[in-house]
Amino acid sequence: MENVPGTLLGCLHLLFDKGLRYSTVIDLGCADGHFFLELYCRGIFAGARGVNIDANPLYETSLRAIKEATGAHYVIAAASDSDGEAEMVNAAHPYWASLRPEGDVYWEQMNGLSAGKVRVPTIALDTLRKQLDLSPPFLLKLDVQGGEAAALRGARQMLTETEIVMCETDLRDLPGIHRILEDAGFDLFDLTEVNRFEDGSLGWFYPVYLNRRHAGVRPRSFWDAQFNARVIQNQKDRRQAVLARNAAALEWLKTQGPR
Repeated sequence: MENVPGTLLGCLHLLFDKGLRYSTVIDLGCADGHFFLELYCRGIFAGARGVNIDANPLYETSLRAIKEATGAHYVIAAASDSDGEAEMVNAAHPYWASLRPEGDVYWEQMNGLSAGKVRVPTIALDTLRKQLDLSPPFLLKLDVQGGEAAALRGARQMLTETEIVMCETDLRDLPGIHRILEDAGFDLFDLTEVNRFEDGSLGWFYPVYLNRRHAGVRPRSFWDAQFNARVIQNQKDRRQAVLARNAAALEWLKTQGPR
């Protein structure tokens, strides 16, 4: 993860510099747990307790090692809106396993690369918080292959004490996620890790939502007042460049005509 604008790390560094801190960092769909481990080592999550959650027992060896090194909890289960069991559809690669059923548009996007089904335990984050006696403030990261909305519905109480929510999603699922978080008191703060389809159209990305109680960390103006004169001159220069391009295009039309 690069520390540059447009990346999760860059966004988290920015918020760290603005004073945001977390007592508990929860990573849903954590796989081998690299997100918490890398940022813990960088100091962004220093002093925070990690909670790594994934339904696939394939990752347990990695998660146990991280727990031994950092004290991070781990749970082999799928975060959802209720406690119990659910059918998980496996995939050609374990990163793509999902609670979304075969035939769902998710699998169409994955070119139908499903690979059988398995029953997995599910747990609501509000339940997990009580079981592990987790301390706020929280940071939630979700990468659960289309199960984000269900996981957020199971965290209604936790969201009241959460500072940041970040989740991998796409244009199909974003509206539902946005409604849940907006109703829970969050505003969109950044759009990171933007990926595109082969034709260049927008694919999947990580929106970052910030609790409204921290709305003051966002600048209120587009630039610092000390740069007013420079910005005004830039706009004047831009208009002159636009007029020059217009003149060239109009001259071309006189001789060539429209295509």
